[in-house]
Amino acid sequence: MHAHNKSSSHQKRAKAIIEDALEGRLKACLTAQVIYEFFAVITDPKRVESPMKSNEAAEVCSDFWECCEIEKISPASNAVLDVLRIAQEFNLSKSKIFDCAIAITAKNNKVECILTENIRDFEDYDFLRAVNPFKQV
Repeated sequence: MHAHNKSSSHQKRAKAIIEDALEGRLKACLTAQVIYEFFAVITDPKRVESPMKSNEAAEVCSDFWECCEIEKISPASNAVLDVLRIAQEFNLSKSKIFDCAIAITAKNNKVECILTENIRDFEDYDFLRAVNPFKQV
């Protein structure tokens, strides 16, 4: 989202991450859910200072989805049951179910690390490491 948000202080770093993925220096993957969430955020004036118009956001999303350099992964056929089981186990509610779905999709596709600013949303998933690419080390 930051790479396409002109008012983001993380725009330069986010663009570099995308370039690394497109040039093969970073193995990257996407889920449809992440594309949808990106679209929702980047077009929402309550979430970004300069929101994209729907047609522009749809083009960006299509470009990401159609590019060959970034792998597309999907939930396994049993993912819904896994997500619901974990939702019960962790007593999840509200939008935390969406992060759980991302975590389970990652696990089912052998993804061990994700880049996100919301690392706390993933700390309970011992099978997945969440890294904030914008945090200064």
